[in-house]
Amino acid sequence: MVAEVVRLRETPSLRDVVAQIRAFADRIEAGEYGEVETVFALMPRAGDYPSFWGWGDITGTNDPVIQLEMAKLWLLMNLTKR
Repeated sequence: MVAEVVRLRETPSLRDVVAQIRAFADRIEAGEYGEVETVFALMPRAGDYPSFWGWGDITGTNDPVIQLEMAKLWLLMNLTKR
């Protein structure tokens, strides 16, 4: 019996940041994440503060500060479960 390797999804290398961002945009356009109202990007910079961008509706509960705090809380709660 011979095992068959099946690729689940064609994706660019994780080290190819630009291709990953393009693939992410394609998945958003294809509706894989449902209705997307807001997207944020955080880019670390060596020896400096990170760069931060937000696109879409960034008012109300989509405010970047609120969303980042929610993400931080989720990470802390889920990392401590290990």
